[in-house]
Amino acid sequence: MMQTQPQAAVLGRVAFFGHDRIEPTIRKRVGAIRDTGWSVVEYMFVRARTGLADPVIAGDIVSLGQTVDRHYGKRLPLLALGIARALTRWRDLRAADVVYVRNLDMALVAWASARLAGSRAPLVYEVLDIQRLMVRPGRVGRIARAVERWILRRSALLVVSAPDFVTRYFEPVQGFSGPWHLLENKVMAHRLAEVAHRLDRRRVAGPPWVIGWFGTLRCRRSLTILAAIARALGNSVRIVIAGRLSEEDIDPQVFAATLSRHPNMTFRGPYANPGELPDIYGGVHFSWAVDYLDDGLNSDWLLPNRLYEGGLCGALTLARAETATGRYAEAEGFGWAFPEPLEESVIAFLRNLDCATYAQRQGGLLACETSKFVDVHGMRDLLARVA
Repeated sequence: MMQTQPQAAVLGRVAFFGHDRIEPTIRKRVGAIRDTGWSVVEYMFVRARTGLADPVIAGDIVSLGQTVDRHYGKRLPLLALGIARALTRWRDLRAADVVYVRNLDMALVAWASARLAGSRAPLVYEVLDIQRLMVRPGRVGRIARAVERWILRRSALLVVSAPDFVTRYFEPVQGFSGPWHLLENKVMAHRLAEVAHRLDRRRVAGPPWVIGWFGTLRCRRSLTILAAIARALGNSVRIVIAGRLSEEDIDPQVFAATLSRHPNMTFRGPYANPGELPDIYGGVHFSWAVDYLDDGLNSDWLLPNRLYEGGLCGALTLARAETATGRYAEAEGFGWAFPEPLEESVIAFLRNLDCATYAQRQGGLLACETSKFVDVHGMRDLLARVA
């Protein structure tokens, strides 16, 4: 008689509400929750995006429909429809032990859906960026902040990816004094096995110095600065770009024209994360972790994925001084942070950089514990706080 293996006991049930089921950080979070031994029912919208492949997703997914980026007026009716669709699985909602949400609009959908289903599960509210709307002056911004304060009062835990989000926004602007949890944008341990055997963190120090700009490409000013670096340094530098171009922020024609004028700039297109990280980072000396999209606000506060992905793959960070990313990179020895004007500072640095200086800093990076870049127990510890 054939014996079957007993199934592992499920530690708890999570209802996860996400704004885009194919977005990489959403997939990362859901995977991390499952890896802790919790089951997940995914209540997901999807957004049509150019250049982002629709991955094959295994799991229990409740489709809430399609929404659009940033156009909040257009999004509101779709969110209401999403509540109705979520309630087609009201029994699962009622049975959930935790309701986990990404972003403010999803928090509203999740809270309404869960309450209408009769759930009293704790709400976990995760924020990976402080959106422009939330710091906007005037009536619209005040309404958005008031709605968020309403959600915060009903949340059991606030989750952020950078401490500055709390110290620069949630505490001084929103008057928040509740519990919060830091879950950095590190590579998740449950995905590392896919790429660990292909990682080559060693680098040959010396020109041409290779700078990699990877991820969601939103920052127009970064494109301009990188083009200036490519133009000024010629054959002694190469700029490699990969990821999804945000057409709301960078005109595709401007992007293509910039590349065509600079033969030492190349675009590899979208990539799978983490599966293709070893490929795109191979031979890259520096990870470009500069962002001006929300200068003085979110751009100064965040700690981006590329800070940790670059470190894991052996690339040192180039960042702006007086930002959370720059301070972190300098303090941990992950790279360098530069003052304004950034273009002139980076060009001067690369012109004067010698192999010994690079090798010494990169050697320090290689000596770091993997936990600096890889999240092993972050989600387990988070769920333990609300279970």
